[in-house]
Amino acid sequence: MNQKHVNWLTFLPPAIALGCIIAVGALVPKALDNSMAALLDWVNHNCDWFYCLGMFLLMVFCLWAAFGKCGKIRLGGKDAKPEMSFWKWFCVVLTSGMAVGITYWCVAEPLSYFQTPPGYAGYEGGTIEAAEGALRYVLLHWTLIPFACFTAGAVVIAFLYWNCKKPFSISTGFYPLIGEKALGGSRYLVNALCIFCLCCGLGTTLGLAVDQMSVGLQYTMGLNISKDVLAFIVCVGFAAIGILVACSGLHKGVTYVSTANMYLFLFFLGFTLLFGGNLHTILGSIITSTGKYLGFLIPEALNTEPYTQSGWVANQTVFYWGWWVAFGPMVGLFQVKLAKGRTVREYILVNMIVPGIFLTIWMCTFGSTAISYTLAGNTSITDAIASWGSSVAFFAFLKNLPLSVILIPVALITMIFSIVTQTEAEILTVADMCVATDEELAKSDNMAPAWIKVIWGLIMSFMAYILLYSGGLAAVQNISIIIGVLMLLILLVTCAGGIKAFRNYKEYDVTLEEDEDY
Repeated sequence: MNQKHVNWLTFLPPAIALGCIIAVGALVPKALDNSMAALLDWVNHNCDWFYCLGMFLLMVFCLWAAFGKCGKIRLGGKDAKPEMSFWKWFCVVLTSGMAVGITYWCVAEPLSYFQTPPGYAGYEGGTIEAAEGALRYVLLHWTLIPFACFTAGAVVIAFLYWNCKKPFSISTGFYPLIGEKALGGSRYLVNALCIFCLCCGLGTTLGLAVDQMSVGLQYTMGLNISKDVLAFIVCVGFAAIGILVACSGLHKGVTYVSTANMYLFLFFLGFTLLFGGNLHTILGSIITSTGKYLGFLIPEALNTEPYTQSGWVANQTVFYWGWWVAFGPMVGLFQVKLAKGRTVREYILVNMIVPGIFLTIWMCTFGSTAISYTLAGNTSITDAIASWGSSVAFFAFLKNLPLSVILIPVALITMIFSIVTQTEAEILTVADMCVATDEELAKSDNMAPAWIKVIWGLIMSFMAYILLYSGGLAAVQNISIIIGVLMLLILLVTCAGGIKAFRNYKEYDVTLEEDEDY
């Protein structure tokens, strides 16, 4: 029988470190914030080139793997069959990666870049030129490169896990370069570091989600409840639902919640397209912004402002890259579980290209509509943001649509589904990494016992609340960006191993007979 036991080298270090961070953030938040801000400033001024180049190379690697000879490799072997439909697969991929962010930032970020464009953009904020240029920066931060960050290392590990029967571990990606050393005791410490980075990043995201829900309830319903109390109630609810869904397994609750969440996204997208304003303007904005984005993708992705030094790249682009890459290895590891039966090409299309297309349509639809309102003299959204913060942007936008009385409660449900799908995905991944088995055979579900999932669900959820309550949320967000440098290095090394493995896949793939090929 394949016995399971807790891998304490993976479990304890991040759990203890996160506990210390929470304690410091609760007791002396200013000290934590100041020290992390100083480190973040150092990273922004010394590692910006590494972030910009590294993230761009992850995208290039994905395109090479998808459209090269290795794209035909079937994960799990020639006869492997997928365990879920393309539609359900896409729903889980999209919602597990950035479901929370696309409701939080789809209005706030386009308006921010419209009002305050980069200093080197060549136009003033609030102008027609700013309206037409703002969304290309949004697409840079939310489409191909972020999803490449999730996909690049994961497709390598998926091949090594499903086809080469190597352990479910981040360090498995090093196997083509250093052999069995990658599978020794050090892999547990690498996993522990990745878990720590994930929880820092997810703590920030959960904090934003809790803040958005709490502020949204106060803004839309006028609830006379303390924000801290309301945030605690919301956080407990997220923890309970996320843990329950994670314990139900990948092919039960996770799939159902992700699919329901995706249908809600499509509802809001369709409703905004039809009733948000001028459909011709929205569609034109999607096409124009896509063209502008593709036209400046390479120069802007590699732009570090070596002489301009306006600070925009460091505060915006590098900030996003650090945040995404803190999640990258762990989100990708979760998506490895979904890969069985798919080719490498299919995997990259569904994990990078198709989500990028969806986010392009989503961000341009909501962003262009909000900008159009502002250009027409309707300042209700920008006024609400000025008074309540970015958390209220999506709700303020919905108040401008027909049937807003119905839309706002549905939006609250959508946000609950969004945070649950992202949280349960990471609970599953972290819990599975903390479990060792006597026989580490490739499989997609039911690895970790429920109590491990409960512990990590509580750590993730209540860390978000304590940090939000203590004011230390920004400090831990900074930690994820700082450690993101190391995470990016891990992903780049994994991609280097992937190039070697894919170019010599017959030497590594144990599912193929001697004379077989794909």
